[in-house]
Amino acid sequence: MPAKQKIPTANTEHTIYFIYREWHTSVLIDAKTISLHSRYLQQEAANQRYIRIGWGDGNYFTGKRKTFGSATKALIASSHSALQVIAYTQPPFASIPPETRVPIVITDKGMRKLIRYLDKSFALDEMGQMIPLRAYVTDAGNFYQASGHYSLFSNCNTWSGRALQAAKLPVRSSLQLTAQSVFEQAKYISDYQQSLGLLMSSSEKSD
Repeated sequence: MPAKQKIPTANTEHTIYFIYREWHTSVLIDAKTISLHSRYLQQEAANQRYIRIGWGDGNYFTGKRKTFGSATKALIASSHSALQVIAYTQPPFASIPPETRVPIVITDKGMRKLIRYLDKSFALDEMGQMIPLRAYVTDAGNFYQASGHYSLFSNCNTWSGRALQAAKLPVRSSLQLTAQSVFEQAKYISDYQQSLGLLMSSSEKSD
């Protein structure tokens, strides 16, 4: 588990949410903060309350090939990776089970570094623009081609772990290959911060 002495407890101006669903993890961030600091997500964040971002194999993640075989193939022969961006006009907490999400407070420096990490996760075309990908599932937000190669040892959960590291949180991402392994670290941090009165518990969050 993360070292308590390295968990942010001072000047924690921002709250993010780490979300765990089955095999996948993602990060939920205040849209206004995204608008202020992101180079590529300003349009997605405009007039929104929250932005949720995750990373995965381009074919399986977008729903183009949603079979066990395609999921297995992605681990050894992924053709490209993708970012999923879901924008919420209202707080989405009622639709995300409390046991699958944890709030974590971070510093302003941590937030800026996290958003910089997210920006660097986008693959860009020759004009320096994001590359949209077709979504083969409904109500799944927007997909964009991502940087980085998806594989067994570099999957959505190692990407999410590195996102938390970028936010100056003391998590391990190397060989943290399952959603549960990263989520347990995030929950440990959240529980510790809650014990210090720095934030409300996930189940108490109601806005």
